Amino acid sequence: MDIRFLSTFIEVANTRHFGKAAENLFLTQSAVSARIKLLEEYFQTNLFIRHRNSIQLTPAGEKLLPYAHQLSDTLVEAKRELKLESGEYVVCGATQLASELQLSSTLSHIHEHFPDWSVKAEILTLDNLSRQLHERVIDLAFSSEPLKSEEVVSRKIFEEPLGLFVASRSADAISAADFIAIEWGTKAREQLCQNYPALREAKLRTNSLRLALASLEEEGGCAVLPVSFGGRPGMQGFTLVTTFDTSTACVYLNHLKTVKRSALATMVDTLFSLNPSDE
Repeated sequence: MDIRFLSTFIEVANTRHFGKAAENLFLTQSAVSARIKLLEEYFQTNLFIRHRNSIQLTPAGEKLLPYAHQLSDTLVEAKRELKLESGEYVVCGATQLASELQLSSTLSHIHEHFPDWSVKAEILTLDNLSRQLHERVIDLAFSSEPLKSEEVVSRKIFEEPLGLFVASRSADAISAADFIAIEWGTKAREQLCQNYPALREAKLRTNSLRLALASLEEEGGCAVLPVSFGGRPGMQGFTLVTTFDTSTACVYLNHLKTVKRSALATMVDTLFSLNPSDE
């Protein structure tokens, strides 16, 4: 049996949704359904009770879940131990916005200062990012807000003011029908709605900066972006209408307080020194 079937089972059990599990695993929903079906055939029992708007574990699924976690964790640990034999490595995880704002720059720093290291990078939801960091599946976590945990050190490594950009042709008529809402966080959303109540609604909501920029370039409209993006190719037809005083685009580098590998601790210190912060 493919161990990935168990990983898929765990993700469906966590999300209680085949579509969300597929998104988190970067699979199609049909692939997730097929894996669960093969797993059920292997154990000769149903693992989920499927309703239209609800997916629940069967008693058999509840019994399998701790074993699935144990097997998955054991294989992850074995993989890490084998990597230690072949050289140093670092596993990075990032939320979508954090990856688009800062991850590529940080990876360049790693390749420059630690050329012999093997690097793996993954895009994760905030919940999965926190869980995998605590389980030591990933070593470094990049997020647009600090991870709230007493076991984690979070430090801001990127910050830039946000502003509302509007296509020049529609600068005098800002409306929700043209607004692309990017998930910058509660503070930015509140300040925007205070100044532009009509933008409580949006034609598109996304956590992807790349998708938002592509939509702006193709269809026009308005969006809240880092102020420096006004000078990017494709933004020549846009006007910076206002800059927000208290809202910024941020990226935090998170790691566990207890770093078991001295070489990894050295990397963390180096990355912090290369990304100075006033915090």
